[in-house]
Amino acid sequence: MIGVELLVEIQFLARQGLSKTQIARRLGVDRKTVRKCLAQDVRDFDKNRAKWPSVLDPYKRYLQYRLEKWPELTAARLCRELCTLSCSGEDGTDLLPPSPYQGSERTVRRYLVEVRPEGARVYHPVETLPGEQAQADWGHFGYIAVDDFRRPLYAFSFVLSYSRIRYVEFTTSQDMVTFLNCLRHALEYIGGVPQAVLFDNAKTVVSERVGSVIQFSQDLLRFAARYRFKPEACWMRDPESKGKVENSIGYLRRDFFYGRQATDLESLNREALEWCDEVANEKTHEATREVPADRLAEERKALALLPEAPVDVFQKVQRHVRKDCTFSFETNQYSVPSHLARKTVTVCVYPDRLEVYAGDERVAVHEKCLERGRLILDDEHYKDRPHGLRQRKDSLQSEFEAIGDVAPAYLKGLARARQGRLREQARQILALSAEYGRDAVNEAMSRADHFGLYGYAALKQIVQKQARSPGVLPADPRELVEVPYTGPSVSVQRRSLDDYARLSEVAGE
Repeated sequence: MIGVELLVEIQFLARQGLSKTQIARRLGVDRKTVRKCLAQDVRDFDKNRAKWPSVLDPYKRYLQYRLEKWPELTAARLCRELCTLSCSGEDGTDLLPPSPYQGSERTVRRYLVEVRPEGARVYHPVETLPGEQAQADWGHFGYIAVDDFRRPLYAFSFVLSYSRIRYVEFTTSQDMVTFLNCLRHALEYIGGVPQAVLFDNAKTVVSERVGSVIQFSQDLLRFAARYRFKPEACWMRDPESKGKVENSIGYLRRDFFYGRQATDLESLNREALEWCDEVANEKTHEATREVPADRLAEERKALALLPEAPVDVFQKVQRHVRKDCTFSFETNQYSVPSHLARKTVTVCVYPDRLEVYAGDERVAVHEKCLERGRLILDDEHYKDRPHGLRQRKDSLQSEFEAIGDVAPAYLKGLARARQGRLREQARQILALSAEYGRDAVNEAMSRADHFGLYGYAALKQIVQKQARSPGVLPADPRELVEVPYTGPSVSVQRRSLDDYARLSEVAGE
């Protein structure tokens, strides 16, 4: 192949007056090559020069066939198919050569850029005005030990689109309260509020979506209304639309986190904030060619002011209270007052606590438990709960206890004594009260209960004796008056323990 260096050398020697034969002899090339170079138009040299054969040449027909049917196939997948001579269940294997592909994936990728059908995705850089937009996103950074528990480690990244100022905060959760708390810290860090904040389509941001119609979560909208910014969500499967924050997470991973031992969350966030202040925001940005901290001074003029009063960050959720007076939140069970069993309550989730409301009334406050599967109870919530089931008295019990004030205790004693069948005994005693009167039977029960006599037969004897001769039976012992003691008084001499010790010594001698 004739190179451009050889062409320049031949042209130089020809201008010096050498013949084609002399040039060929001096450069060690064929005379026909010299003649061809001198006759060729320089402008057509690059177009007509020969190309070296590529290791991918035998596989190009197959790649073109696959891209015609599936234009979005990735280079990595097509390279695997070439290496294994497998078409992933599709036709077209007859276009594959008999030997597997031995080249690199990068060669496949370069060829696909040339031949991929029109309509492939083209990226358009987006620039914004000062204070117009910020972008926020999450990144996963492995795991960290918190209170002897292994927790996932996330990084919240916030970038102002114009100045490229960065804010980073590490957390162990991506829930709504943590998300809003990180967003509040980011706005406080930059010292203002942009017009809009662009997010991805996480559940903490988007409740539902139908194409370009987005329903944002109520908690995010409540927060945005307090800070007066407009939430926006990027298009589905379009991370490049928030490429500024995507690049920031990659930069954080490479420049700060890689090779760092994360021992605890507090020290990690302190070091991350120092990195933002001293490195990330003080280094000249590749895109803007300016220092983000310097551009922030200009952008801060276009930012809205922060709210004067501190904004409480919380999430509202509805929870159903079970029959055991508890509701579930993040796998833990929390108690509420017993009168709310089987009802629905509103739970306001704060970073450190849960506040439970029934209507507008706050009925419970619990410290937020970071563990899993725990039962958090407040004994005060169960003090008004009826103990056991409400027992309903049947007609026999009601009639028996109506005999007198002693009847309830006597019925229980009758049950403990097991003198025959309980219900039959109760009916017989009721018949006895109908015959002799309730007062007589109640008085007989009082005497029998004192002496531990339970049963229809014993009670009947007492009632009959009372009816025949009321004075024969002794008086009720509980009604006897205690008679004071009138005998001689006897005193006992008191001795100390030392006296007994001396007596023991004398006895021993």
